[in-house]
Amino acid sequence: MKSITLTNNEITRFKNITKNYKHVTPHQYEEIRIKDGEILFILYYSKKLVYKENNSTLNILNRVLEVKVYDEKDYFSDNHSHHYNRKPIEDNTISLSDYKFTIGSDESGKGAWFGPLVVTGVCTSNIQNNQLKEIGVTDSKKLSKTEINTIYNKIEELDILEETIVLRPFSYNQLYNTFQNKGKNLNHLLAYLHSKVIKQLIEQIKDKSNKEDICVIIDKFDYEKMNEYLNLPDIKVIQESNGERYTPVATSSIIAKYHYEKTMDELNKRYNINLRKSKPKDIRKKIMDKVAKTHFKNIKPYTKK
Repeated sequence: MKSITLTNNEITRFKNITKNYKHVTPHQYEEIRIKDGEILFILYYSKKLVYKENNSTLNILNRVLEVKVYDEKDYFSDNHSHHYNRKPIEDNTISLSDYKFTIGSDESGKGAWFGPLVVTGVCTSNIQNNQLKEIGVTDSKKLSKTEINTIYNKIEELDILEETIVLRPFSYNQLYNTFQNKGKNLNHLLAYLHSKVIKQLIEQIKDKSNKEDICVIIDKFDYEKMNEYLNLPDIKVIQESNGERYTPVATSSIIAKYHYEKTMDELNKRYNINLRKSKPKDIRKKIMDKVAKTHFKNIKPYTKK
């Protein structure tokens, strides 16, 4: 038997999804007990959900944990009054359990003038998505460096399909200049790297599934450029802000952050510097392109000869 703690919203969703399954009398401290064929769920008043691990229960659990309904709210001023009219709510529902494989991608280091750029993609099954939740996978921005290291080691034990590109500053600067010389910008470079790891993962599973069995989720940064480079007309692709709410993207964010921190430690040691506590003016000019992203505005004054 496995267990997971649900949020209030997930409990509500769980009750709605399972209301037509066979309920039996709950025991002490239990709010709900469901026994329907191979499906077994026990929901405690403590919000802990215990379940028997099999395809049927995992499909239900995926719907509970991964379905996302979001409201896009926008307000427009009426020039003729002090009223505000709300834009109609956009209600989209995405269930990862509808797919055999889910691919998520994320990056780390994009906004920092120092250190590498890391892009990671992972490919997961329904069972692996639940295993990842059980070991504490969540948005890496909510985790400390110690927590990231701990969860990363647990992810490694699950043998998840993964592709990671680590661009140290020197390589990053060369690639960025190549794109810039072609009239392209940072978002073009990011779209290229994300599409590269995603396509490498698809290549690894192409003999195990049909294209309609795959869903790709990307933490949204530039919809048009990502579509231009990815170009997967027969595969479901979702680009969404705060994509880390989905387990495959959150997993990618942790792996990317792990490699970012690891590379930062290596750079600090190699050049005897603490980049996080340094300012561009403190960096020796001869190592600037080895530790910094030189196209950043705050770096350019210190790269001039």
